Amino acid sequence: MRIIGLDAAADLANFGCVVCRYSGGALELEDSRVLRNAVGEAALAELCGDVAERTLIAIDAPLGWPAPLAECLAVHKAGDLLAPVANDLFRRETDKWVRRVIGKQSLDIGADKIARAAWQALNVLSRLRNASRQPIPLAWHPDFEPRVAAIEVYPAATLEANGLKSSGYKDASDGIDSRRALSAALADRAPWLSELVNEKVDIFDAGLCAIAGADFIDGLASAPEDEMLAKQEGWIWVRSPRYMQGPAIETK
Repeated sequence: MRIIGLDAAADLANFGCVVCRYSGGALELEDSRVLRNAVGEAALAELCGDVAERTLIAIDAPLGWPAPLAECLAVHKAGDLLAPVANDLFRRETDKWVRRVIGKQSLDIGADKIARAAWQALNVLSRLRNASRQPIPLAWHPDFEPRVAAIEVYPAATLEANGLKSSGYKDASDGIDSRRALSAALADRAPWLSELVNEKVDIFDAGLCAIAGADFIDGLASAPEDEMLAKQEGWIWVRSPRYMQGPAIETK
């Protein structure tokens, strides 16, 4: 099958993409780039339209908003109180779960500029659906039936779940050294990750998204307890604690 890792950004010039073939537990890199423009999206849509190849899109972006926020804003008027506490308004159940279980706090979709990346991610998914003529629903089980499906992932949580420190690798100064160490630590899962160390960090992150996608396909990621709520808010698929690697390894 094919796994496409996407690291979402508000600007398509920073929207990282890797395309991998996944077979026998091995990820093989076929392409890496940023989407950049409609030409990049068209090439990706062509892959998604290839119904002969079962495809999973693993995308780093919130794909939904907190249910309490949606409920409040639907009836809110300027100046009125927003009754729920801030964390319930701005953080989804999946964000709270990742913080509690993995120890990594994702950005608040209800209050951070990550919302613009989420908006772009949803736009890209919509355009891929139209251009590929595939419905591309969200997957909730590794044996999803559609030929093409998508999941939400979070590279930092994937690193932590694999026993790796998730801080520093995006730094402008010493980020390259951190990415080099991360790629060495993940060489058994994605030997090609070292080829992305000197690329834009968005492309490197897209590679981590593909690894998270492989965890999902292998049944190693934790499913939501409340699937109905997750289908409204979105769910970050990350390796389950029962399969997590040992204590985090320093990469700097």
